[in-house]
Order: sequence, then C-alpha cells, then structure tokens
Amino acid sequence: MVVRKITDKILSVGTIDWDRRIFDNLIPLPEGTSYNSFLIRGKEKTALIDTVDPVHEEEFITNLVKAGCDGIDAIIINHAEQDHSGSLPVILELFPGAKVYCTEKCKDLLSSLLDVPPSRIEIVKTGDSLNLGGISLQFIEYPWVHWPETMVTYCPEEKILFSCDLFGSHLATSSLYMDDPCRTEILAKRYYAEIMMPFRNSIKQYLAKIQEMDIAIIAPSHGPLLNNPQWI
Repeated sequence: MVVRKITDKILSVGTIDWDRRIFDNLIPLPEGTSYNSFLIRGKEKTALIDTVDPVHEEEFITNLVKAGCDGIDAIIINHAEQDHSGSLPVILELFPGAKVYCTEKCKDLLSSLLDVPPSRIEIVKTGDSLNLGGISLQFIEYPWVHWPETMVTYCPEEKILFSCDLFGSHLATSSLYMDDPCRTEILAKRYYAEIMMPFRNSIKQYLAKIQEMDIAIIAPSHGPLLNNPQWI
C-alpha cells in the first residue's frame, strides 16, 4: 500500500493483504483484507494508531520511511490482536522513546503476548485524551467489540473516528475510501455477523453514543475508509 493523505495532518500508512484467504483459521476472506494504520502529526508530537500483521512488517516500515516519519512519540493500540499489534515490538525497537497508549486489559495482553515492557505502556480510560499540538486524540473504551480490551480513538479537530474492528470489512482494495458501497456493505455485514454478532447488545449501546458524535470519516482497522458515516 502506498502512503496516502487523509488530511494535512493524518496519513494512511497500513498495508493491503491481497492474497490472504482465511482469518483466525476460521473465517474465509474471499476478497483479502487490509491492516489499516494511521500516522498523525501534531506540532509537538507524532502518533501512530495501530500497527499491522507481522507478516507485513517490512512493508509497514517502508511505508513509514516513505511518509518521512523520523520519530514517533505515541503508539495507540486500540486492540491487542495480532493484525493490529503484531508489528508493535519492531516499532518500539525503532522508536525507543515511544510510549504505548492502551486500556488496562490491553496492557496485560500486550505484555503477555508480545513481551512489551510495562514501563513503555500508558493506560488510558474513557475520557482521557492526548494533545499532540494543534491536534488531539480522545480515547473511548468499547469492551467486547470484539475483545474485552478494545477501545476506539476519536480526533475531534479532523472529525475522524478510528473505530478499530467496528464498521470494518475484510476487503483488499487500492481505494482509500469505499468506491463501491454495495460491495462494501455486503462485506461489512458479513464481518459483523461472523465476529461481532454475539456482542450485539453491547454494540447497540455503543452505536447510540457514536451517532451523537460529530464524525466526517470513519477509519476502521480493515477495509476502506468510510466518508459517509451515516451510510454505514
């Protein structure tokens, strides 16, 4: 995936997995998937939201180089599963001054699954925010979407919701935004049914809160970005 501009301060730096055909040894991926990651540059700090599956580690690092990323201060991990956090160890090695921001339960998982030192992790809760200088990130815990440690991140200045797996679709596409709504809808519904349906009662409550937010773009962890939030 090439590095692509979302706004003047936010870049898409994730990777596309055109060839993957099964997820978690269980879920078919007839149209591949993507591992979305976002680089956010403030006047004072630079943040990275999520990493990518470790299989795509080298391509991910190449994207950061192409983006001119010479420093990362904060790494936001919305979800500890490997397609989100698998490249975290190498990013922490490359940027030794970076801190990881995640929920308390996510901290436990990152420490046990990836041996991330607790000293490099900052625990955040709903209502906490991170000021990068002219742009900020707000954290909201959304447990059981679809793991207990999940959170979403909101950028109020750009009106972008980094929604983790919620609203995502397993779709490998070279388009940054959805250019085929019907195709995306089918895959988004399938993803929801296969992964999140057991937690639908909790998700209904979260959806009600999201509908009250001022959102211009939803940026999920998989599939194209959604620049028509009311549609999804």
